[in-house]
Amino acid sequence: ERQKVLSLDESGVVLEVRAATLPPAAATGAPPPDDLKPWLTSTPALQADHPDMLKQAAEIVGAKEAMLDKARAIHEWVHRGVSKEMTVSLPSALDVLRTMKGDCNEHTYLTVALARAAGLPAKVMVGIVYHEGAFCYHVWPAIYAGQWVEMDPTWGQETVDATHIALVEGELEQQLQLIKVMGQLKIHVIEE
Repeated sequence: ERQKVLSLDESGVVLEVRAATLPPAAATGAPPPDDLKPWLTSTPALQADHPDMLKQAAEIVGAKEAMLDKARAIHEWVHRGVSKEMTVSLPSALDVLRTMKGDCNEHTYLTVALARAAGLPAKVMVGIVYHEGAFCYHVWPAIYAGQWVEMDPTWGQETVDATHIALVEGELEQQLQLIKVMGQLKIHVIEE
């Protein structure tokens, strides 16, 4: 929703990217639509139905009822609690819950699993982000709270800024699609 292809030809793609926005408060109290149920399920790396994950999610969200309040609480808990450490491993939300350390993959996988355990549809966003003068690989979550809200618990951004460019969404299988383009991307900022 925050990215729009303005033109596409043999010379490249012109992409308009905006910062993420929060939904109106009134939209965050209704239950998620039925078509978002796939984004609530557990996977081998997002163990949302594990008793430890369910317990932790319940503790984090407490009595909060609005989806956005739950999403914010999970985002904040992961940002503050998970140590920022480079990690070379296959991400597993349950492993991160036990070790409380990792990089963007681990922050994202734990956030997504906790959100799903709390009844919030959530997905993994994969792409690039502008950081310290260059675009680099990055992963962040999107949580449904009346609309999809992209957050960055690694960097503590409640909503991602316009430097977050999503290229794929999904877990490791989808992330491998990036191999086709990494190292080949040439980015030129036309307007800021």
